[in-house]
Amino acid sequence: MKFLMPLLLFFAVALLNSGCKKDADEPTVAHLQIQMDFNVAGQALEFNKDYTIGGTKIRFTAARYYLGGLKITLDNNDVVDFTSQYLLAEPGAGAIVNEPVAISNIKNVKFFVGVDSITNKMSESDFTNRPTGDPLGIQDPSMHWSWNTGYRFLRVDGMADTTGDGIPDTPVEYHLGNNPMLKNIDINTSILIKAGDNKLTFGFDLAQFFAGVDFPFELATHVGDNLPLATKLRDNLPAAMTVN
Repeated sequence: MKFLMPLLLFFAVALLNSGCKKDADEPTVAHLQIQMDFNVAGQALEFNKDYTIGGTKIRFTAARYYLGGLKITLDNNDVVDFTSQYLLAEPGAGAIVNEPVAISNIKNVKFFVGVDSITNKMSESDFTNRPTGDPLGIQDPSMHWSWNTGYRFLRVDGMADTTGDGIPDTPVEYHLGNNPMLKNIDINTSILIKAGDNKLTFGFDLAQFFAGVDFPFELATHVGDNLPLATKLRDNLPAAMTVN
């Protein structure tokens, strides 16, 4: 088994169509681009647009999560290993793998939603001194509660219609963090990697994420203030995540 440890070069929505440059001298080489897809039951997520989930109209203003521990296993048993890196997943975000990968099928993708326990207990200076552009550095909207309580692993904010008048006007906040909220994701798949440029899309379906949530009565969790809701949302993550 061969382990490859390339770097992820992060980009935002403005560079989504940049792609990787093909190498005409290496026709057997494949290049990989990672892309994030946020959707609501298949509808592309747009902030400040109304969606209906579980009979409740809801409007999202923020949605992002940390993706870590990424390993991509190919049919030839090569493992493309990104476990030392994090990606702040949000609409339009992604990364370009800066080294070629083998032409093969992807048969398995493993990652976790959250931040590992060592990184999550870093000192205040470790956090504040991270360079601009570091996914684990200061973000807006914030992905860190404070240096001594650690990261928000996932954040979804918006407004919900709790009165049935068709107007989402009640604030909702769903923030997951603390070590027990980390969720491992393990997806078996069959994705062809061809010569040239390839996109690997990580999907996050907010309708699946909120399955079983009663919006009029479950308006917020920051873990400690509503642990049952936080646990429900964490456990919904495997059904909400896709890779294709």
